[in-house]
Amino acid sequence: GEINIHQLFTGYTNGRRDWLAWPQILKLKDWPPSNLFEEQLPRHCAEFISSLPFKEYTDPHKGSLNLAVKLPNGSLKPDLGPKTYIAYGFPQELGRGDSVTKLHCDMSDAVNVLTHIAEVKLDSDQLTVIEKLKQKHLEKEKRELLGDDQDGETNVDMLNIIHLLQ
Repeated sequence: GEINIHQLFTGYTNGRRDWLAWPQILKLKDWPPSNLFEEQLPRHCAEFISSLPFKEYTDPHKGSLNLAVKLPNGSLKPDLGPKTYIAYGFPQELGRGDSVTKLHCDMSDAVNVLTHIAEVKLDSDQLTVIEKLKQKHLEKEKRELLGDDQDGETNVDMLNIIHLLQ
């Protein structure tokens, strides 16, 4: 389902749960859009640009060694940002698919600046539910790995890896 910006930020500070009481892990990419970032969040934009290292390369307006700044007017320039990614999750892996940012390759170099972090405390009931669901996911993964592959062999080595990770 969809949630609005207020619900996303409330979840960032208080946490959110799905219908099974599993913690929701959400990410908001490119908000506000970079062409509106400086207009809508001028103080944040100025602070972000001032925090960049190696300003000769990274300053999106006047970096003397930033080639994109040197492109002639009228040419198609890359989007130099800044871009915001607002995300939340948990420091420990909970199991299936709980990475906030998937492994990816950016089209250009990027500088990431962590500007804020908040910790959401889980209550004992939620921790109990999470442990039960983690065990259920682990059992399902074991059943999936025990299935025969195309050569008729069992993936016992993968089961050993899972056991070591517990």
